[in-house]
Amino acid sequence: MFDWLKGKRDKRPSYEEAKTIAQNGDVDARRDLAALTDLEPELLYFFATDKNADVRRAVAENQAAPVHAKALLSKDEDRQVRETLASRITELTPALDQDASSRASELVLGVIKDLANDQLVEIRAILSDEVKQLENIPQETASKLARDIDASVSSPMLEFSPLLDDEQLVQIISESIQDEALTAIARRNNLGENVAHAVAETESGEAVQALLENQSANIADNTLTFISEKAEDHENWHGPLINRDRLPDQAIQNVAQYVTTNLVNQMIAKHQLPNDVVKDLRRTVFDRLNKVRSRYAKHYAEDRVLLAEEDDNVRRQLENSLTELGFIDIRSVGDGETAMRVFEAERTPVKLMICSDNLEDMEGQEILEEVRDLDEELPFMLLSGKNDEDAIMEAKRYGVNEYILKPYSDEDLMKRVENIYRKKGY
Repeated sequence: MFDWLKGKRDKRPSYEEAKTIAQNGDVDARRDLAALTDLEPELLYFFATDKNADVRRAVAENQAAPVHAKALLSKDEDRQVRETLASRITELTPALDQDASSRASELVLGVIKDLANDQLVEIRAILSDEVKQLENIPQETASKLARDIDASVSSPMLEFSPLLDDEQLVQIISESIQDEALTAIARRNNLGENVAHAVAETESGEAVQALLENQSANIADNTLTFISEKAEDHENWHGPLINRDRLPDQAIQNVAQYVTTNLVNQMIAKHQLPNDVVKDLRRTVFDRLNKVRSRYAKHYAEDRVLLAEEDDNVRRQLENSLTELGFIDIRSVGDGETAMRVFEAERTPVKLMICSDNLEDMEGQEILEEVRDLDEELPFMLLSGKNDEDAIMEAKRYGVNEYILKPYSDEDLMKRVENIYRKKGY
C-alpha cells in the first residue's frame, strides 16, 4: 500500500489496501485507483461519490465502472465529469439490447435522459454526436435531441438518426428550425421525396444547396422544377442544380434563363439533351447575354460547327465562346477519329470546323486532308500553341483558313470567325 501511495503503481493493491486508499489516500492515489478496470465494483461506486472531481472523472472514463456508478455521475456538479460520461455513453448502451426491463437498462436510460436534459449545450451536443446512429436509444430521446434549440445538438441527430422517419422530419421542418439544422436534414442519406420537398419550400439558401448536392436524396420532378423557379436569386444553387443526375424538361428551360453560358454548356454535356433542345438553350443564353452582336450572328445560328480539342477545359471554354458569338449547333469532341466520324455521319452538314493542331490520335493536317477529300470548301480553323511565322505559313500552305494561337482571346476568335464569314460573301 505504501508503495502505491508513493507513486509506484506497478502492482495493484489488495482489496483491503484499496479500501484504505479510497478512504484515506491522497488525490493522485485515489484517481489512479479509480481508473483501474479490474477494481471491485463497490469501490468504483464509492469513488463515484469522491469529493474530488478528478477522481469522479476517472470513474466516468472507466469502462468497467458499474452502471449505478455512472448513474450517479450523470447528475454530477462538475461539468467535465458529465462531459466525460457523455463522450463514453456508447459503452453503456449495449445493456439496452439485453433486457429492456432490467435494472441495468433502467439505469442506462436514466443516464441518457439526464444528459439529454443537461443545462449545458456542450454536454447535450456530445451526447447527440455519440448516439446519432444508434437504434436502441429511446425514441423520445432521439426526438428531444433532434428538436433541441441549439443546432450543435440537433444537427447530428437530424442528419444521421435512424429513429427519425419522414413524417417526423417533415414535422420538425414545419417548426421553423435554424438553417444549420435544416441543412443537416438535407444531407441525410436517401432522403425521402416528401422531406426533400419540405426542405425546398423553406427556400433556405444553405439547406437547398445541401439538398441539391446530396445525390442520394430522392428529389421529385416537381421539387426540382420548384427549385429552378426560385434559383435565380440563389447563385449557390446553380451549379448543384444542373449537376443533379436528372433534371425535368421544365427545370432545364428555367435554368437557362439565368445561369452562365458555362453552366448551360455543362448542363448540355451532362444531360445528353436532344439537339433541338440544345439549340434552344444556347439561343436563350445568346439572346440574354449578348448586347453587342456580330453582323454575322444570324448566320452563326444557322450553321453547325464541329470543334475538336483534346483539353477538356479548353474545349469547354471554346464551347462557351462560340455560344456567346451566336453558334447554337456545336458538336464538340476530344479526338480526331471521333471528329471524322461525326463529320461523315451527321445528316446536317458541318459549316465550320475548329481543330487543335495536335490531337492525341491525329494531327491537324491529317484531319484537314481527310476533310478536304469530302468537302473542298469547308472553312477550317486551326488552334495551335506554335507562335512562329514558319508554323503559320505551313498551316496556310496545307489549306488552313484561319490560325488561332492558344491560349486564345474571345476578341481574336471573333475576328477569325468573322473573317471566314466575310469571305463567304455574307
